Amino acid sequence: MMFRKSKILTLVSSLVLVLTLLSGCSQPAAPAVTQPAPQPTTQQPASPTPSADSNILKWDAWKAKMTGTINKDYYVVDLRTPDEIKLEKALEGAINIDANATLAKGELGVLDEKLKGVAKDAVVLVHCKSGGRAKANLAKFLEKGYVNTFALDGWTAFDAKGFIGVASITANNEQLKPDAWQAKMQGSIGRDFFVIDARDKSEFEAGHMKDALNFGVRDQFTVDHAATIANVEKAIPNKDALILVHCAVGTRSKVAQAHLKAAGYTNVLALDNKVTIDKEGNVKYE
Repeated sequence: MMFRKSKILTLVSSLVLVLTLLSGCSQPAAPAVTQPAPQPTTQQPASPTPSADSNILKWDAWKAKMTGTINKDYYVVDLRTPDEIKLEKALEGAINIDANATLAKGELGVLDEKLKGVAKDAVVLVHCKSGGRAKANLAKFLEKGYVNTFALDGWTAFDAKGFIGVASITANNEQLKPDAWQAKMQGSIGRDFFVIDARDKSEFEAGHMKDALNFGVRDQFTVDHAATIANVEKAIPNKDALILVHCAVGTRSKVAQAHLKAAGYTNVLALDNKVTIDKEGNVKYE
């Protein structure tokens, strides 16, 4: 009898254990915690940096925009100083803004003053002497809203008859100090190389290098470019000949150099220095 009770108790205990286990297994699983999906980081697009590179043009592309009538269909802005213009001449109808005295000092109001009445989308062609000031100040025109402004990259040459030409000149290699300029004088003047004295006739007659040619800036190149170049071509028919140009202080030699290179002479070196020459042709560099 005791055995039957013990057996029954064992069966009951086992049944209770099974039911307990079944009850635990039937509990719903705890819901999984869903982490929010990471949101992609939105990067604000960088503000475009204004660039005027595409508005810097070489001579052919710049000149091609001179279509129609100046100050009507297009405008030309000359950034040289009054003294430069007096010596080198200027394109008739061009608007002069002395960049050194205004734009370089942050005086941007001069643009609206000088371009008063000019539509903001008009073609505005900017140049200086060597291209440096035109390129340096181009962005100021664009920022002022003159969106079709183009800077000329090159050395300009003008005359009183309306000629405008442009040359590519690398100042470091083609505008030399005395030692480098003198070192080019290998052989004889008039045979192995040529010397052009860009001073006035009166200066030339007061003293000049033996066998030098006189083609003055003030009395020839900037008076009539075509006539002067025609005379140069008679004296120096080879456009690849070495030509050494000088004046008194270096300013006019650079003007003559630009005229010669604009006319197709390829090997023209200017003396960028003061020089004096006595009646015997003795040269002194200062």
